[in-house]
Amino acid sequence: LVPVAIAAAYYAYGKLYRRGAAIAVSSEKVVGRNSSFRVATYRYLPVLRLVAAILLVIAIARPGRGVSSSSVRTMGVDIMIVLDVSGSMKGEDFKPKNRLSVAKDVIAEFIRRRANDRLGLVAFAGEAHFQCPLTLEHDMLGDIIAEIDFDTVREDGTAIGEALALAAARMIDSRAKSRLVLLLTDGMNNRGSIDPETAAAMCAEAGVKIYAVGIGKEGRVPYPAGTGFLFGRQYLYNHFDETMLRKISEETGGRFYRATSAGVLWDQVRDIDTLE
Repeated sequence: LVPVAIAAAYYAYGKLYRRGAAIAVSSEKVVGRNSSFRVATYRYLPVLRLVAAILLVIAIARPGRGVSSSSVRTMGVDIMIVLDVSGSMKGEDFKPKNRLSVAKDVIAEFIRRRANDRLGLVAFAGEAHFQCPLTLEHDMLGDIIAEIDFDTVREDGTAIGEALALAAARMIDSRAKSRLVLLLTDGMNNRGSIDPETAAAMCAEAGVKIYAVGIGKEGRVPYPAGTGFLFGRQYLYNHFDETMLRKISEETGGRFYRATSAGVLWDQVRDIDTLE
């Protein structure tokens, strides 16, 4: 900025002390006849030069957001989140939200608490879809989870075994000392080519623990319905295979939890957060 200051002082000095000679004319109309864009803007040239000099200085300074990197070694845990997005997750026993919305909120908070861990995501219904690999880019994972809905997996059903097998396969190359699957579901396995017991055996052999969280109440549960139903709701009976979920969890060294409300769900997931 020093050259700019010198130039500004020079122009100011010239303006005050080095005025040019005046030329007498018979009428101001003579000047008006010879006017042009250059003549009309000539008085602004010092300002334009000063602005150009300032912009040149800014360009030479190359302003920008710096990029820095650092190497951090932590005792992180690899966690694959396996989320049920089947139609039964529309159950509204977690009022005012449905089961999937509550599960997504709890997962988002869980991710925020696991700053040093790599996390990934598998969404499943009638089939399992791999959504995100194990990563420390938690903001990106949060964006993916926010976009998860009931259209993420087209085929309806509950393929728990297939989802667990896909999660285990994506963790084979993991070198973390602790690897686990956080399974959130509200039903029983009724789809897929792999049963949950076989998938649990795969996880156990790979050293992957399963923490299963059963979401929702069993029995008569309100669900949204189309026109023709009173207040747009219908009541369906929800079937839950707690025995299977408990078995696959204990077989891999994990635990099974049952959550019948949003608060209890968060308490259970927070317990997993403490254990790992």
